[in-house]
Amino acid sequence: MGMNTAMIGSRAPLRIEPRRIDPYDPFLLVLAVLTGLTAVLVLTPLGSGDYGQWLMTARPYAGLSLPDYRAAGAVPPVVPVLLGGLLAVVGDPIVAVRLFTIFTLWGLGGSAYFAGATLFGSRLAGLLATVLGLLVVEPFVDLFAFGGLLQANAIVFAFLTVAAFYRAPRAARHGWAWWTLGAVCLGLAALTHVGSASILVPTGVAVALVSARHGSTGRWTGLARLVPLGVILGVTASFWLMVLIPGGTDLVRNPASLDYRGPGRLVDGLTGSWPTVLVIGVGVGAILVGTAREIARRADGPWLVLAIWTAITLGVLAVAVLSGASTDYPRFATPILAPLVLAAGGAVAALLGIPARRVSSSQRRRVANWSAAVLAIVIVVSAPLAAGRFMTEANGYQLRDLASLSTAAAWINEHLGPQATVLAPVREAKWIEGLTGRPALFSNAFRYSFRSEEWERSLAADTVLRSSGALVNPFFFARLTALGTDQSAAHGLVIAANHGGEYLDLLSLVPDGTRILSPDADRRILATQVNLAAEGRTVSSTASALEVTSTWSGERRTASVALTQSVTLEESSSVLSLRASVATSLPVAGLELELRPAADAHVSTLVLNGSEATISFAPYGPGEPRLRLAIVDGTGAFERTAGNGIRVVTSEPSAHLLITDLTGAGAPSSTMQWLDPASLIDSYGVQAVLLARDPSLDARIARMESLGFTSIHDFGFYLLLVRE
Repeated sequence: MGMNTAMIGSRAPLRIEPRRIDPYDPFLLVLAVLTGLTAVLVLTPLGSGDYGQWLMTARPYAGLSLPDYRAAGAVPPVVPVLLGGLLAVVGDPIVAVRLFTIFTLWGLGGSAYFAGATLFGSRLAGLLATVLGLLVVEPFVDLFAFGGLLQANAIVFAFLTVAAFYRAPRAARHGWAWWTLGAVCLGLAALTHVGSASILVPTGVAVALVSARHGSTGRWTGLARLVPLGVILGVTASFWLMVLIPGGTDLVRNPASLDYRGPGRLVDGLTGSWPTVLVIGVGVGAILVGTAREIARRADGPWLVLAIWTAITLGVLAVAVLSGASTDYPRFATPILAPLVLAAGGAVAALLGIPARRVSSSQRRRVANWSAAVLAIVIVVSAPLAAGRFMTEANGYQLRDLASLSTAAAWINEHLGPQATVLAPVREAKWIEGLTGRPALFSNAFRYSFRSEEWERSLAADTVLRSSGALVNPFFFARLTALGTDQSAAHGLVIAANHGGEYLDLLSLVPDGTRILSPDADRRILATQVNLAAEGRTVSSTASALEVTSTWSGERRTASVALTQSVTLEESSSVLSLRASVATSLPVAGLELELRPAADAHVSTLVLNGSEATISFAPYGPGEPRLRLAIVDGTGAFERTAGNGIRVVTSEPSAHLLITDLTGAGAPSSTMQWLDPASLIDSYGVQAVLLARDPSLDARIARMESLGFTSIHDFGFYLLLVRE
């Protein structure tokens, strides 16, 4: 006993060595990558209108109001619920959105790491999947530039679903927990993003079926593993049938989506950078080789799982393309890349492991450190490039002054009623909806609008902000423009033609280019439209046609001169009719009408052939917008003017011009209608107009004041005009 005591007393004191931190630990490198990207995300100003829209959809889940015309059931609920909960806790909507983007970024990087490490049993594979997804290929990080929160979170749940189902039958303990986690994540993916759900749900089910066979001792054992999945799918399907489908969107009927956001845009997005192409090539090659080897061994390993995921993704894409579905094809980029990023990460990890397997055990640590050091260098080099790409992309969506807009939104919340509509530019308007819960009226490209009601609201906003009235049919959106505050003058005409589903401003009828010619030897100008006084405007319509007639008059050489101009559209006609005529007792030698390219239009070719002309504009979307112009009855000819303009010259006191849209969409974007700004303001309940400080500010203030907006409030970069 004494000896034992002596021995115990002679022992060295117990020492606890601190755990050594390995700077090349894959998990630590993942943390470093996500920390760096978080800093970039925080330093990049928020801007995309989509962030404002998701904030708007989250408001009901934070106990806040929603515009009446917005349907909460039109958007899958997962992101709105999570963002709404965060908003309820944080209180500040801007901070809530910022935090949610950070959480989503970490979720995306962390789930990619977890999926890669789980499938390949290698933390290095998980690190590589994260690095390739966030630093090498572009589409994943681009989601944060334009506000693709729904799709980003859907990919997070997809990574977790596949990893959980793969791990479930291989887990020594808590297998049911993994089956349940996979089922829950698949259900969340299905309720996060509609487009991604069409890929992720069949992928998750297929992976679950394959995994259920692994290590199963019988048919019923495998089926029992799928009980959580069946329950979750039943609940999810019920929600889709009762909520999402009735309140869903009309994207598949969007007349512009296929032309502007079709398969060609997807190909461009996937092949636009050589690093993305390289990752795709490595991923596809690794899946083919790895799957062939697993099939030969009759194994159901990671390569078979990734092959199933890739095949389902490409199959859904092929069905959409072959059926001509007008879906948003560029959004297929991240679902296509998700399994390929994991595959490329696994393949590169396997290649880096080859040297370590061919050296002695004493040298393996050194080889592993060298490989990790090389990978760290790659991260250091690629991170600034990825950050630069992201900031450049995000700047394209940036709001001009979010702080001033927030101040304006706070004023709106305090002084305007809960259903007062605010007319504003598109990005600011989406944020106004999210920050205030008030409805907004804004002009948005048709290819980004999912419901026909949004198309009508877009036309209304354009009409109020930029015209004194507009004629619309499926092929033309013709805006009458006034100089100064006289809304009845209708001095000019801007002709927007339907090109693949979008109304594009192409031609402008120049007010001072409308001239009445005298029969003198030098054909002097007797009068111009701008030198005559506006008499008024009449609108007449039938079931099949709409005509707007404007009249100006004055006195020349002691005689009265009256100029009449009419614009006519028919319900389903691709032809716009433009007439001008002169009534006077004075002799008239003819008329001149001058048409110029609209502000953002650029003529590529102009072919004149007497009384006919064809104008092609710079390519946009599905190709070159084209118009054909013809002078009726051959009573005049076309002349080319400076700046690729065109002049109609007649020898009669009248002119009749037909303009044909040659590149309209097969499906109509609008019905025939006359849009009057004052009536639109009343029907949409517009109580305030938000204007940005730009070159058009003075003209738009004058137009809004003529429509009854008299009280002006200054919010830095923005002015808010209120209708008292």
